[in-house]
Amino acid sequence: MKKDLIASALLLAVAAAYYVATVRIPVSTLADEVGPHGLPKVLAIALAVVAVGLGVRALIAKRPVTVPETAANDDDPEATPLRALGLLGIGALYMPAAWILGYVPALILLILGIALYEGMRPSWRVVGIAIGGATLFWLLFVVLLGVPQPAGLLF
Repeated sequence: MKKDLIASALLLAVAAAYYVATVRIPVSTLADEVGPHGLPKVLAIALAVVAVGLGVRALIAKRPVTVPETAANDDDPEATPLRALGLLGIGALYMPAAWILGYVPALILLILGIALYEGMRPSWRVVGIAIGGATLFWLLFVVLLGVPQPAGLLF
């Protein structure tokens, strides 16, 4: 619980510093309606929401979370540089997929790929989460912020 509260406070401080830094970005006459502040402000606010959520979760927890002996070991076989490179590879495949398929289908495949890579079993729930996540990002960037996403060759 104490570690979560410390992490929450640190994340909140980083979010505040990031937000202050975004306000100081100069606005150009070439800026669009979102401007150079749009996405950085959304990211700062999202980080603050995560920080507050982590802190609230730590405060309302009835008992501290115990870490199993094997998970506390620094030699965790799942946390390897090779595993991180696998995630990076999936992320890198997003670019050509977006160019060919378009923003939303490529994002669905990205979310599905990461979920399956992280060990989730294929199910309709995972597909629904991928579709919902891609829809949420489309609504955020295209509808709310007005940032048009590139169309793919196929869609």
